[in-house]
Amino acid sequence: MNMSGASGSDQVKQRRGSKAAKSAQRRKALEENRAVAVEILEVPADGMAIEDLTELLATTQAQIIKTLFMKGIAVQMGQLLDKEAVIAVAEDMEVEWIDEAERGVATAAKKVTQFLSEDDFDYLVPRAPVVTIMGHVDHGKTSLLDYIHKSKVAAGESGGITQGIGAYQVSTMVGDEEKDITFLDTPGHEAFSAMRARGARVTDIAIIIVAADDGVRPQTEEAVSHARAAEVPIIVAVNKIDKEGANVDRVRDELSRIGIISEEWGGDVPFLPISAKSGEGIDELLETISLTAELAELVANPDREAQGTVIEAFLDKQRGPMATVLVQAGTLRIGDAIQIGGAYGKVRAMDDADGTKVEEAGPSMPVQIMGLSGVPAAGEEFTVYASDAAARDKAEQVQNEIRNNRLIEGNVVSLSNLPGDEDGLQKINLIVKTDVSGSCEAVKAALSALPQDRVQLRFLMASAGEVSESDVDLASASEGIILAFNTPCNDRIGEIAKKRKVEVRTYDVIYDLVDEVRAAMEGMLSSIKEEIPFGKATCKAVFGGGKAKVAGCEVIDGYFQAKKYLRVTRKGKEVFFGKVGSLRRVKDIVKKVEAGLECGIGADPEWDGFKAGDELECLDLVDKIQTLETASEILAERVEEYQAGEAEREAAREKAKEGYQRQQRRAAPSK
Repeated sequence: MNMSGASGSDQVKQRRGSKAAKSAQRRKALEENRAVAVEILEVPADGMAIEDLTELLATTQAQIIKTLFMKGIAVQMGQLLDKEAVIAVAEDMEVEWIDEAERGVATAAKKVTQFLSEDDFDYLVPRAPVVTIMGHVDHGKTSLLDYIHKSKVAAGESGGITQGIGAYQVSTMVGDEEKDITFLDTPGHEAFSAMRARGARVTDIAIIIVAADDGVRPQTEEAVSHARAAEVPIIVAVNKIDKEGANVDRVRDELSRIGIISEEWGGDVPFLPISAKSGEGIDELLETISLTAELAELVANPDREAQGTVIEAFLDKQRGPMATVLVQAGTLRIGDAIQIGGAYGKVRAMDDADGTKVEEAGPSMPVQIMGLSGVPAAGEEFTVYASDAAARDKAEQVQNEIRNNRLIEGNVVSLSNLPGDEDGLQKINLIVKTDVSGSCEAVKAALSALPQDRVQLRFLMASAGEVSESDVDLASASEGIILAFNTPCNDRIGEIAKKRKVEVRTYDVIYDLVDEVRAAMEGMLSSIKEEIPFGKATCKAVFGGGKAKVAGCEVIDGYFQAKKYLRVTRKGKEVFFGKVGSLRRVKDIVKKVEAGLECGIGADPEWDGFKAGDELECLDLVDKIQTLETASEILAERVEEYQAGEAEREAAREKAKEGYQRQQRRAAPSK
């Protein structure tokens, strides 16, 4: 295929550097990626353990406890501080900070591990490119891969939407030469952002697929961000060109607005019109992938212990924990001792994407492995060790870290717990069970996005597999709720849960799960009083004696009604709040007085504080159910008020301290 006027071979000659130059570039990249000290504190959304904060701020736990105590927050050793508390400490110590969430998708997709070392440079051989297909939901990602792979993957998906990463290596003819290409299919569903980021992080080339009849959508823009963060070449495939309403130029225009300029418009991004249904343009797409991979000179050392990344994992009833892994360095073999996070074991069996048994898997090859002690988290990196004992020791070390984090997770210090706050911070304990471990990420990410200033979600456990009796035991002991996404709960477990009064909710659509959890959280919020204004009046004179005084008023807006709420303000400050006790026109008792009329207004309970010039308001109060968003806003206002008051109290303490010091100096005998 001719990408920009020159032949493919000419472009290769023009743009390919010498092997020595490439080797020098890799050494330079390794040098640049070495760890450096963090200069700015990154604050995670779920807070930070006090021990970790002391290390990052080069201070002591006692100093942090003192800092928070001066802000009215009681802290003990070993507690977990929420995000606001961490920020408060950082600001008090004049340390710059950044919200980890503000780094967005770029950080999640950035490649964090370099699988090449200086020792590998003399043993490098070409490897197949890893290509990730990304884009908005229903734009044809799975259908494109299906056409290439010749297996009907989309038919098995829930509602035709990919809900996990599929990894496949296919051999395809590019010209007269057979080429291996590894494809990753990522879901376009909004809730599966973490899966898309994971796909971008392990990829060499990103294909952004856009439907010609729909154009650029939110997940399209996110996919572009992931690809840019991973710093990989981008190829745009404009799909569904055979549908009515297809407009390729519209796609070019919309993508140009986010910085993706096609070669036809003077940019460097190939745009290829295709149809995943008929196959039109697919050969040109494969040729472009092959040429882009050739220009990148993708290499790896197959003669070393294997390393790579878990793409997906799940629990199989017959075979136990299963993991789909992408080998990124070395060669993975049957019998290798492997460690992935807190899981370890020996590789007892390996299947390729077609289910064929294989003895080994080299770089860029995805395989499904069996023999692990547990289901690892998707996105975890695996390492092969020389012995089973070494793999087990590393896994146990990770397990201990996870266990310690769980112990402190339930003991969170939060600025949401203000002094005198009746509502405080409430919690819902959750046990999440899903079909595959990648779905755990999606469910946790979707739920974690809900505002949690007033009601906090605590994930006691999140794992792949069916709901088990041990899950019910945990939920019963912790008064938790079990959320099962795309995984069954059999009748026996259902009966056990019913006897122990444990709620098990099953879902196959993630939005239904999120909506019901939101409803449960909002059901724990107390209602708030909302004011319904009726009218305003100005006090012209005051009549009567004793406490039974009456304000002679003119109603200037709306109306006043007996038995409704009454607020009296003077110079902008509220001086009375009660009810309209009496309402008179001349000498007659009335129920309502409209704007423009004069009347006498008495307070309930009786009040003798009326003064000429007072502003009176007639209103009603109704109970209103809070949403998570309104609860967060109200809390933010209260925190701001409390902190402003704390600043005033601190100023008063400093003033009193200065006064005391002056007195001490005056009382001191002169020398």
